[in-house]
Amino acid sequence: MKQGVFSEGRKILTVCELTLRLRTEIELAFSDLWIAGEVANLKIPSSGHCYFTLKDANAQVRAIIFRSQGRFLKFIPKEGLAVLIRGHLTVYEPKGEYQLIVDYIEPRGAGALQAAFEALKENLMVEGLFHEERKKPIPIFPGKIGLITSPTGAVLQDMLAVLKSLPISILVFPVAVQGEGAAEEIAKAIDTANAPNRSVDLLILARGGGSLEDLWAFNEEIVARAIARSSIPIISAVGHETDTTIADFVADVRAPTPSIAAEMILKNVTAVIDRFNDLKNALHALIHRRIRHFRFDLTVKERLLASPERQIRHLREQVGHLSIRLRQSVHFAIAVRQGRLFRCRQGLIHLNPIAHLKKLNAHLLQQADRIRQMGEKLIAQRKTVLASRMAQLHLLSPLNILKRGYSITRSLPALEVIRDIREVGLYDRLQILLHRGKIRCLVEGLEPPASSTVSNGPTQ
Repeated sequence: MKQGVFSEGRKILTVCELTLRLRTEIELAFSDLWIAGEVANLKIPSSGHCYFTLKDANAQVRAIIFRSQGRFLKFIPKEGLAVLIRGHLTVYEPKGEYQLIVDYIEPRGAGALQAAFEALKENLMVEGLFHEERKKPIPIFPGKIGLITSPTGAVLQDMLAVLKSLPISILVFPVAVQGEGAAEEIAKAIDTANAPNRSVDLLILARGGGSLEDLWAFNEEIVARAIARSSIPIISAVGHETDTTIADFVADVRAPTPSIAAEMILKNVTAVIDRFNDLKNALHALIHRRIRHFRFDLTVKERLLASPERQIRHLREQVGHLSIRLRQSVHFAIAVRQGRLFRCRQGLIHLNPIAHLKKLNAHLLQQADRIRQMGEKLIAQRKTVLASRMAQLHLLSPLNILKRGYSITRSLPALEVIRDIREVGLYDRLQILLHRGKIRCLVEGLEPPASSTVSNGPTQ
């Protein structure tokens, strides 16, 4: 067979060799690419690999994310989503097609958002909006709390569930927390809460977790400026614990989640209430101790106060005691005599000494009469002593002295008793207490005793 002209002096490649050479050249030339496009024909089979087409208006390229690499990616593409991809080109030999091996993928624009985030963060930091010196302390017992959040989200209900047990007022400022116009609504709500008629003590800026785009309203400069100029302390509780926004840096306090922000307030208020109850109980105990002390002191002082009525009552008690003792002595003596009589009667029963018995009986009657006389005499003596002491008390009574024509002179208005003419001056007002009634008089003259002189003024 004749050889063809095309085989002489030429190197002939197989399809496999050509594909290998293309693959080598392509992988060397396009080893690190950043490509933007739209996800189409997305397929994720049971193998775990992710197959899709990256396209724009005029072209497309097949792309694959291997399962081993996908475990380290934080983002899974969705159909029709604009994305930014980093990867390298290769050739799939069985089909002779080139494809893009994806090493990293993010939503289109996320890199720009992150750059804008970092730029705004840097500018505000230079201005001092993040400095600790400008941050306001959080009140430990706020009377009214303002919640700036979505009225329809679960965040509001979670926070209300924690705060409902506290004796504080809650004012909700409903706002959109993502999307167009959300940042303006949040900033306006902060300014509205700072109005004098609101009387809000603490603001909580709250939202659930989400992506960078979802939380972007809290990264806007208008919100950061509103937080910075707020005279009310603000707690930023945006997203989950791992999420960070510009609002977190500017706010006075950052809470990892909205629920934790509510629990912080609950803890502070509960601590204040517990402290108040402890002080109240201590004050009550102190008051009760002081009252008991004063009552005891009053009782002691009342017992120390002496009066004629109390003395008479005491003497009457003594007479009563003596009377009781006397009756007991008489009864005892009678019992002794009766015992002796009984024994004598017993002896008489055996001996039958009638005459002696009559004699003893007469003696017994005489002794009993004598005992009664002694008892009556003793009672009469005690009564005489009591009457004498009562008469003495009556004689010593100032009121009894007044009955005999004496009087008591006292100064006005102090009502101090005048005992010496030197205690009185001319034209002093005096009160003279008589047995019946009182006399008010004015001193017109002084007459000292012959042996003394009065230094208060000349005698008239």
